[in-house]
Amino acid sequence: MRTEERITGIKDLGIIGGGAAGLFAACFACEKGMSFELLEKMSSCGNKLLLTGHGRCNILNLKAAPELKSCYHGKGNFLYPALASFPPSEAFAFIENVLVLKLTEEDNNRIFPVSGKARDVRDALVSFIGEDNIRYNFRAVSLSQDGSGIWTVTSEDGREGRYKNIILATGGMSFPKTGSSGDSYKLAQSLGYEIVPPKAALAPVRISGRDDLDIPAGLTVKGCIAKITEGDKVLSQTEGDVLFTHDGLSGPAVMELARGVKRGTVITLDMAPDLSDKVLTESMDQSPTRKFVNVLSSFIPGSLAEYAAGCSGASSDITCAKTTKDVRRKALSAVKTFTVTASQDPDIGTAYVTAGGIDVSGFDRKTMGSKTHKGLYVIGEALDIDGISGGYNLTACIAGARLAVGSIGI
Repeated sequence: MRTEERITGIKDLGIIGGGAAGLFAACFACEKGMSFELLEKMSSCGNKLLLTGHGRCNILNLKAAPELKSCYHGKGNFLYPALASFPPSEAFAFIENVLVLKLTEEDNNRIFPVSGKARDVRDALVSFIGEDNIRYNFRAVSLSQDGSGIWTVTSEDGREGRYKNIILATGGMSFPKTGSSGDSYKLAQSLGYEIVPPKAALAPVRISGRDDLDIPAGLTVKGCIAKITEGDKVLSQTEGDVLFTHDGLSGPAVMELARGVKRGTVITLDMAPDLSDKVLTESMDQSPTRKFVNVLSSFIPGSLAEYAAGCSGASSDITCAKTTKDVRRKALSAVKTFTVTASQDPDIGTAYVTAGGIDVSGFDRKTMGSKTHKGLYVIGEALDIDGISGGYNLTACIAGARLAVGSIGI
């Protein structure tokens, strides 16, 4: 402890929020030799981190910074200085060499811990930071700066911390049981910052009439094209797997659309992009005595083939030779223009990411620092930044944390 800190009790940095962004900021502060405290309102850190990648933690996407720019729904330009100054390749090296956590690359440049356990990521971060630098059960409810530039953070139960700099990293509003309940927005609003209304991103979608669809819950259809449509107009489009749930749709393709979904939104799926009327007809001609549903199931999952055949109005036992053009086209339409309507807005409480948040216009993209309050930085999901599925959101958290800490002089 430096003499100044021992006399005044003022540390170089207070980090509010012990999620991914806050944990990495604390690691970088520790590496830099700063005096700091990580203020976490829960009794443990990284609770939402434990849920990522279905418990495996897709910690990074290894694409180069220029490629990453297009993955943040229009906020890539704001993030670019952070991504360029600490690209995923350097973050990869930091995690492996400094945090001593081995990583592995999977498809689409996605990076996971070799162990396949998100808990190992969280534990490596906390171990590097040191428990003595973390104040648990500290829910920040007030943030103020005095005339000399010193920040005071006050907890719900009246405890205080004083710091030369503050990093606000309390996340968004998704999965509030993990601690992400919009605290960043209240603190930022108290200082005059604008909040873009938060909504769910990367979330499942409930649909009307699910009970009437003879498609089993748990069915995953790979390589779909998913669209939000309005009449003949396509408002947005994604590609990937679709999962049928008991009350709607999930899977990467649908969850990526969720930020644009509200009650009444129409979603159209092509669940067999490579299957055309010509391809199906040729396959049927080659097997005239084979059941039509069995030929369909060579292109799509069996339960989906049964659903499509049922939509055609034909008998389940009909052979290809007896299948009419109308039956074939109705079945094909059921698969390639499968259309449903969202029964409600996606639930932000079960979303993996929050869209919206603290307006980035109040912050300098070259430092992540406030344009109006010296010594205040905001990083991670607290900002109005959300990325697509595939490790992009954690990549932004890490890069933003590095840039913010690196911008602080001590």
